[in-house]
Amino acid sequence: MNTEETRQLVTTYYDTLPTGDRAKLESLLCEDVEWFPPQSAPIEPVTGRAAVAEALGGALPAQMFDMKTFRLRVHRILADGPVGIVQHSISAKTQGGAQYDNEYCWIYHCRDGQIAKIEEYVDTQRAARIMGWDD
Repeated sequence: MNTEETRQLVTTYYDTLPTGDRAKLESLLCEDVEWFPPQSAPIEPVTGRAAVAEALGGALPAQMFDMKTFRLRVHRILADGPVGIVQHSISAKTQGGAQYDNEYCWIYHCRDGQIAKIEEYVDTQRAARIMGWDD
């Protein structure tokens, strides 16, 4: 994929996330897509179009956050050939009522017009402190 195709695919992915359109979200992912959360987070990697769409399209955020307060703000989308990089922040109340604010970097590896691999980077020490993962 060229840079502009990748940028458009990743932009469409972020535009689709808040809509709840699971079919559209799945159409943006390869059948064998892999999502790799940070290694120090208590979340296992997820493989497969339906599983990744379910996890990232609402199931996992809803387990962690009060979705009425959930705000994802994209700061920038960069693309270079088949790789897209997104810097964004999340602000929300956790299910336990704590305020969560954190910065993220997600790397998208694309092929044949779809997302094939997702790598997530975040300050997991901050997340653990707020979410109580270290308790």
